[in-house]
Amino acid sequence: MKLVLTGLGRIEICRSDMPEPATGMSRLKVNYCGVCRTDAKMWNEGHRDLVFPRVPGHEILAEDDHGQTFTVWPGTSCGRCRYCTTGRENLCESMKIMGFHFDGGYSDYLLAPTENLIPVPADIATHRVCFAEPVGCVLNALDKLDLRPAERVVIFGGGTVGLIAALVAKTMGTIPLVIEKNAEKIAKASSFLEAEQIPCLRETTDSEFDVVVNACPDPIAFCQGVAKLGKGGRFSFFSGLTKNQHIETNLVNLMHYKEAAVYGAYGLNRRHMVAALDVIRQHQAAVDLLVESIILPDQLTGRLPDVLSGRSFKIILDFTGEARQSSVAGRSEKVHTSAAATGSIADAVAGSLFMKVCNTLAPISPALLPAARQKMDNKTKPLGALGRLEELAIQLCLIQQTLSPQVDRRALFVFAADHGITEEGVSAYPSEVTGQMVKNFLDGGAAINVLCRHHGIDMRIVDMGVNADLEPHSDLVDKKVRRGTHNFALEPAMTREEAIRALEAGMECFFDAHTQRPIHIIGLGEMGIGNTTSASAIISVATGITPAQAAGRGTGIDDAGVRHKIKVIQKVLDFHRPDPKDGLDILCKVGGFEIAGIAGAALAAASKGVAVVLDGVISTAAGLIAHLIRPEIGGYLISGHRSVEIAQTAALEQMELKPVVDLDMRLGEGTGAALAIDIVVAACRIMNEMASFDEAGVSKKG
Repeated sequence: MKLVLTGLGRIEICRSDMPEPATGMSRLKVNYCGVCRTDAKMWNEGHRDLVFPRVPGHEILAEDDHGQTFTVWPGTSCGRCRYCTTGRENLCESMKIMGFHFDGGYSDYLLAPTENLIPVPADIATHRVCFAEPVGCVLNALDKLDLRPAERVVIFGGGTVGLIAALVAKTMGTIPLVIEKNAEKIAKASSFLEAEQIPCLRETTDSEFDVVVNACPDPIAFCQGVAKLGKGGRFSFFSGLTKNQHIETNLVNLMHYKEAAVYGAYGLNRRHMVAALDVIRQHQAAVDLLVESIILPDQLTGRLPDVLSGRSFKIILDFTGEARQSSVAGRSEKVHTSAAATGSIADAVAGSLFMKVCNTLAPISPALLPAARQKMDNKTKPLGALGRLEELAIQLCLIQQTLSPQVDRRALFVFAADHGITEEGVSAYPSEVTGQMVKNFLDGGAAINVLCRHHGIDMRIVDMGVNADLEPHSDLVDKKVRRGTHNFALEPAMTREEAIRALEAGMECFFDAHTQRPIHIIGLGEMGIGNTTSASAIISVATGITPAQAAGRGTGIDDAGVRHKIKVIQKVLDFHRPDPKDGLDILCKVGGFEIAGIAGAALAAASKGVAVVLDGVISTAAGLIAHLIRPEIGGYLISGHRSVEIAQTAALEQMELKPVVDLDMRLGEGTGAALAIDIVVAACRIMNEMASFDEAGVSKKG
């Protein structure tokens, strides 16, 4: 059998075939595979390098057809880059990791690079070898610290890895102390701690440690470690922190004053794994005390929550069949409320605002086109001499169904929301900037504020999903669906219900303002760190251009950042496979709440015969969603400006729109829409105020 991770919270038990190895690969029969906390995190929240389906597992004892036992260094490296040639292959520029990029050891059979096989002596060829990878990771971290006898080492985190670090540090002659705030974990580790005579406390008033090892994701532990490090000390940043945590800069400044050295630690090299086998041989009894249980593979899912929480020590999967038999079913699934339900517009709730708007929206009637064209052609000018101004004036005539279009009230909404996809490192700015910029809008200090004041445009900010608590303000409309979308590299951005709610929120924004005082033209802007990735994904799906053609620089990422964004978008589209004809499906899987708000407002405005001016690439992507939901909206849309983001061109071509201005802008916010609104106003004044040949007494060209 093999355990296949098919999505967030979903593991399927499948039949394991006996694969034929290609050149340079070896087929191994897996005996034991350890369950790493990273495996549990992949199951629960995904991983930036993970593509489903995937067989996890990288802590392995296996044997070949001749009965020789091996563990496997879990990476593949190029052997040529500057890291590989200097003995740091774990940092290889093209590193691929077993269980992440290619299938791992949760299977009866495994294909592994032959050069990665590390022979295991018969005297230790047991389940203990599953500790070779975590022990090797500890050795990699401690190697950098140049530990010296009698140095005081404090390890934050009393989980499996923290205890291994204490054990290895002690064998190097140092004096280790483990800090673990969870009393239950301390009790669980008591046998190990007593056997190895390693002290473990919930807290300590001691300080000035020579070395700190951060072996837990708690930001408080990180801060305490910095504070307790002595001058000239060394800090091993082993664990990493939980996503989106904030660290006090004053504490980080202590590293400057203390002249402390901070060392990251990521994975392990082959030599560390070889050395780990010697550590295991010397401490077999201690290793056994860190084994929580040995189970059959089909028992795994029920144990993953404990692994994820850090409550359990090492759980090992037994593929030899010697573990106690289990009756667990062949498929297990953890329910994720964020999983998007598929479904088209027809599945929306009958009678909902969304359905009412969609059913009300009618295409513009071309009945007035000849009369509007004649009126414009009779102005005192050569035919077509005013170019796009003529086209815009005629379009407004058709939208409003009058030869005297009015644009007395101009409005612009800036929809704001955060994006979970920022966890993938696709933006040059942190997500906190979204909330900070919203406050700047409300203070009147942004570019869009200046342009709206200059052009007499009523401006409102709409909080669709900003990950911040915003103070009430007369110009702020609170329509928050959730504090940002999910990371759609790992799961759908939003549920179908959330998508409908966000669309309806945008509709309500327009209707509320329109009811107070009729709006004649509306501009739609946005703010949301990470939303160019969402927009690029939307446009790639809907138009068929590749992620490489769709991805741009957004807030100013460099060339490497663009390459990474392309990779992320490609992975996302391969994972979700959105229906290119279903705007709601695309929105659920890779959209944003502000994008949904814009689409909803556009649909609502069109349903009332109001012209809609889109802004840059994000606003255009939202317009494309609206266009997919109701193609009838096309005649009401005006493209405000040409963005430097290349994906916009493909979206505009699909909707048959041409930008009004081209000023090499890429700010967003609605700035291009504000400029275009003023040009539309000018076009309407031409239609209404410019004299005809007859009125001016000017002869037409004969």
